[in-house]
Amino acid sequence: HLDYGPRYRDRLSEQLHAEVEKCDSPQSFFLLHSLGGGTGSGMGTYILGLMRDEFPDLYRFSTAVFPSSDLDDVHVSPYNSILALSELAENADCVLPVDNQALTHIVERIDAVRGGGGGDG
Repeated sequence: HLDYGPRYRDRLSEQLHAEVEKCDSPQSFFLLHSLGGGTGSGMGTYILGLMRDEFPDLYRFSTAVFPSSDLDDVHVSPYNSILALSELAENADCVLPVDNQALTHIVERIDAVRGGGGGDG
């Protein structure tokens, strides 16, 4: 958030403007990111702030996947999540939290209904 975001701000801003210009009447942004690792919690929240700065009249929705203590292999993910929460509170108009463990259970149930193939199918 404090390193890569500012370093790539101009490029990120250009990409953001390019995508918005493709829209006839943009109303909002919908950001989907994880909070456990550094990219989603750091760069994701930086982009959310950039959206607020560059397009203050557009709504910002964030679907944030929170780490699970059972599945998480990143030791600093609780720390990343707490830091990201303050950014979400400041920059998002709406946060839709998703628990990674619950998401895993949903995928497992869908996989079981499909026959457990887990392939392309």
